[in-house]
Amino acid sequence: MNFQVEVIKLIQSFSNSFLDVFFEFLTLFGEEAILVLLAAFIFLSVDKNKGYKLIFTIASGTCFNALIKNIVKFERPIGIEGIVSNRVETATGYSFPSGHTQATSTFWTSLSIIVKNKSLYIFSAILITLVAISRLYLGVHWPTDVIFGALFGVLWAILIGKVFDYIQKNKNYKLLIGSSLVFVILTILLGDNDFYKSAGLLLGLSIGYVIEDKYVNLSIDMTKRNKSVTYVVLIVGLLIIKSGLKLIFPQTLIFSMIRYFLVGFWAFGITPVIAIKLKKD
Repeated sequence: MNFQVEVIKLIQSFSNSFLDVFFEFLTLFGEEAILVLLAAFIFLSVDKNKGYKLIFTIASGTCFNALIKNIVKFERPIGIEGIVSNRVETATGYSFPSGHTQATSTFWTSLSIIVKNKSLYIFSAILITLVAISRLYLGVHWPTDVIFGALFGVLWAILIGKVFDYIQKNKNYKLLIGSSLVFVILTILLGDNDFYKSAGLLLGLSIGYVIEDKYVNLSIDMTKRNKSVTYVVLIVGLLIIKSGLKLIFPQTLIFSMIRYFLVGFWAFGITPVIAIKLKKD
């Protein structure tokens, strides 16, 4: 532990106003808002199936991260003498492994595997490293948190990419829904608020995906106008459900799960129906 404290102190010894802004900006790349915007753009404008794979890899990876955190229950370095912690509002739940680092690693590794571009692999490796350093610089994670967060992210992207390819090829909806329900059960047994939200989101996405794949079959062969309108509808709907319902629903874990279930269902179960309606009009 003393060694890890010294590593954080060493990184923070280079602190200055430029690096403060730089690393606070970089840490945004590990947050859900940025990743959702990017994944949603790919889903609606580039390739629907690739967007599906990206989003499911991220959502399931978030569940896996929450599961490990609630098993290990390692405390953060916040409050440790000699360590300055900033942007602590992004530091929810336990410390190991780093959720920001793992989410960044999962997304960009998955995207790199899909695109198969050498420059993107290099960019992804640099970005993952910088996000990991940002969590240490901000004093909200231990070195082991970010190292394993990056490692888990890469491995999860490879594993779930193959699993999702199998699900899509064989239309194995039972495997998809069943896996999501496993996380829901684990959440009820072990989970904190972050775990409830992640499991609810994954289940909503899974059910929405099955409905879209079986009955809607959205084609992204739309005009730029319709793609733009659909993108806005998707994002606005997500914001209304995520933030609006938070003001209405009771502040309990189960209602957090329900709210995020609706977020996932809106993305894959409702937005494609609206997109097809726009296309016909």
